[in-house]
Amino acid sequence: MPGVNADILFRIANAVLAAASLGIAAFIVVAITRRSSRNLEPLGLAFLAVFLAIGLHATVRVMAGGTYLGDHVELFLAVDWLAALAAVGLLALRRRYGIFIESASIVREYEHEFAEKAREARSLAQINEELRRLDELKSEFLAMVSHELRTPLPAIVGYSRLLIRQVHGPLNAKQTEHQEAIFRSAQRLTDLINELLDVSRLESGRVELSPLPTDARLIVDHALAVVAVAAQAKRIAVVNAIGADTPAVHADPERLQQILVNLLSNAVKFTPDGGRVTVGAGLHRDQVWIAVQDTGVGIPREELARIWDPFYQVESTLRRRHGGSGLGLTIVRRLVELHGGLVRAESEGDNRGSRFTFTVPIATAPVATPAAPARDVGIARILEGRNVLIVEDERDNQDLMRTVVEDLLGGTATVCGDGERAVFEAVEHPPALILLDLMLPSLSGWEVARRLRQNHRTKEVPIIAVTALARPQERESALHAGCDAYLSKPFSPDDMARLIQATLARQGVGSG
Repeated sequence: MPGVNADILFRIANAVLAAASLGIAAFIVVAITRRSSRNLEPLGLAFLAVFLAIGLHATVRVMAGGTYLGDHVELFLAVDWLAALAAVGLLALRRRYGIFIESASIVREYEHEFAEKAREARSLAQINEELRRLDELKSEFLAMVSHELRTPLPAIVGYSRLLIRQVHGPLNAKQTEHQEAIFRSAQRLTDLINELLDVSRLESGRVELSPLPTDARLIVDHALAVVAVAAQAKRIAVVNAIGADTPAVHADPERLQQILVNLLSNAVKFTPDGGRVTVGAGLHRDQVWIAVQDTGVGIPREELARIWDPFYQVESTLRRRHGGSGLGLTIVRRLVELHGGLVRAESEGDNRGSRFTFTVPIATAPVATPAAPARDVGIARILEGRNVLIVEDERDNQDLMRTVVEDLLGGTATVCGDGERAVFEAVEHPPALILLDLMLPSLSGWEVARRLRQNHRTKEVPIIAVTALARPQERESALHAGCDAYLSKPFSPDDMARLIQATLARQGVGSG
């Protein structure tokens, strides 16, 4: 009799399990068909297959009975009834099957989206790396282009200055005028090259300021001196209207002057003959505002927002009449923003003048008392009886530097066109001074300086780097390699002569 009861209980348990499992499978089918999406959810299909298999397996066990239970009747009965009760419990939750299947679909879609986002992130990282590399290549390209553009400029600037100094004989008035025109054109080309480099450095974040308490009125005076010749040529009155009581500003003096020179140059350029340009200042909270106002051609209102874009100029007719690179205002805006200020342009329209206003922070400390300027004692023949080694691969620049050394400073020049020869010559016949280009064939100027500093015969010889590479990092690397001073091309003969005098004076070398 106990065997009969066990068989009945076994059949009942499996019947309940079969009914519940097949019912669950049926409700899963209903939930799948009611989904709004036509896509079959794999997890729902997997559960459907599992419960259908459990139901069919339990049905077979019902028909077969419990004749094969053997000595483990209680164990089999406990497991089957536990499975049956679990299936009944799952069947009671049939209203949630749709939510479960939909949640599984959402999770799968989320996983798909997450994988897609991960692929997009990797793609963006690759794009960013490529953009960074392209930006580095652009900077290197601009550095190389500027070097090649600067290389012929020293001869143009230098020889025009020598002719104006009348080193080799007097000039008549017309010849002097022509030489001044050559010099101004070379300086303009130099300014354009510098503007390109400045924009590149500003856009890539490689410009560092050295702010300190600065007298804005004094900086305006310096900027006015830069544009004075252009203003006088057009009979334009340029006025510094900044009051003596204007507080000091916290700014990089060199960059502040660059901002003002750019704004004043634009004002003079676009103001007709006999006009007026005024620089004023005032206070606004913890900032000093400085404004450059002119009586020029003005700016159409619809163009005011676009004038800050690189290379943008208001009209093609103005571009033909006035020229310019279209970079000055871009540089102004970036430099003002680096100082933590704002800049804006205002104009009432054509022929109504314009006003450019920018802000800089008020200084929290007083302006340091400037050191008394060194007395200009002129150019002495400090190299009389001394030999100078000129290391330069450009023939025109070799001749110019030789002229400065021999004709202006009274020395004797030895010229080398490559780095290897320069090291040999300097070690064999140590000179009183070395003028060293950095971009040399066979051996760079940096390596030449390092080798000379490591040799006991040349480690104390003054070295001046003379190069068209004008970026701060190149200046620093030259000084780190062992150069005592740095002169950027193009340079005037007077610039080189004074730097040589100053360098030798620091080394304790007097006139012979």
